[in-house]
Amino acid sequence: MTTTIEPIQQQPEAALKHKRSFIGGVLPFIGVILFVIVTARQFAAGADANWGPVVVANAVVYLIGYAGVGAGISHIFFGKRISKTIGFAKSPYELEVGFADLAFGIVALMASSFSPEFSLAIILVSSIFRVGCGIGHIRSMIQERNFAPNNTSILFVNFVVPAFLLFAYFTWM
Repeated sequence: MTTTIEPIQQQPEAALKHKRSFIGGVLPFIGVILFVIVTARQFAAGADANWGPVVVANAVVYLIGYAGVGAGISHIFFGKRISKTIGFAKSPYELEVGFADLAFGIVALMASSFSPEFSLAIILVSSIFRVGCGIGHIRSMIQERNFAPNNTSILFVNFVVPAFLLFAYFTWM
């Protein structure tokens, strides 16, 4: 009797799926992660008396700028996958949200070249947009019982980040 042993094909696919879910889980927080790393390094090197405006500038660049560019690229080019991680059906909204995120990101990256009021403007616009998105995610959780990973974890970015940005601006600028 001869027995043929088939190679196990599921292991690499499972590893790839885990890698995708890890990236999908970290991507919404990339601005927060970069902000914490850069700001911690600056403080570790020694903060001067003018540290408040530096923290605000970092917050605008990373929490809105790089986060917005990353979210924009994700929604524009990987909309179907992003919708799935949020628990939404694929929709034309992905392209619109992508361009809005991209616009916020690019404007935030430019903000340090202008007056502090320019930073306030992008903080306000981004915060209103994010809080509005957060309200939509909460509505989806209540009405559709949608507790997909990126429908729930994104609430930190939708509410805590705008609150921090506004607090930081009005406290340290």
